[in-house]
Amino acid sequence: MNLAKLKFWNWWKTSQPQRVGIYGGKFDPPHVGHLMCAEMTREAFHLDKVLFVTSANPPHKKTGVSDARVRHEMVEAALFRNCFFEACDIELKRSGPSYTLDTVRALSKQYGPSTELFLMLSSEYLEPTHSWHLSKWHDSAELFRLTHFLIFARPGHTTEQIEEWAKLIPEARIEVLAFCPAPPVSSTMIRDRIGRGESVWYMILPEVWQMIRKRGLYTTGGDKTPRRCTTCQKYGNLVAGLVRSLRNRFSI
Repeated sequence: MNLAKLKFWNWWKTSQPQRVGIYGGKFDPPHVGHLMCAEMTREAFHLDKVLFVTSANPPHKKTGVSDARVRHEMVEAALFRNCFFEACDIELKRSGPSYTLDTVRALSKQYGPSTELFLMLSSEYLEPTHSWHLSKWHDSAELFRLTHFLIFARPGHTTEQIEEWAKLIPEARIEVLAFCPAPPVSSTMIRDRIGRGESVWYMILPEVWQMIRKRGLYTTGGDKTPRRCTTCQKYGNLVAGLVRSLRNRFSI
């Protein structure tokens, strides 16, 4: 190998991310809770990037899921402004059920053995009575070897409770994210509110809302679009805001 190739190889190895978060889910739709927890976790664990992996065909959820490509497009729209987040369609390119192990294997091969993978999960999968308990996942022993697990608290689950559940799977490397609160929003709530024609402001990003409106997602028929500000009201609020800003700036 000549000097130029050696320099390129060394540069490529050092430019590869060393700590990669994997956040899989339906994202139907992606909401601010997903983004908030991912960003807090990225910062706390010094992750170089977080991959949002859109599930193509979750083996335990056969019905009631929006088209995978549409969900992935919403993920892309939600992540556009964060350079540490990346929408990953690796599961959309495979046929058959989307097993997490297949995804982790592929990403491990893609990033190489020097990169640590961190799988971000909800605490429901540590609950001993859950039908899809982590220990029952497809080839769980290999999955435990390939990745670390970062566990978000699901509403109703305490940090102490989750830590006790984690001890029941000693072969898995599990970290409980006590610093990340369970957000008071869910994809189910958003779908239900849109179906009833209720506002979802501050629950999803404007870019995601525009896609939902354009495609007519989650509606049950009829005109149930939440009431929005008129153009006159928007400009009126803008002018009022400018006046307040000038008044505060020049007040004594």
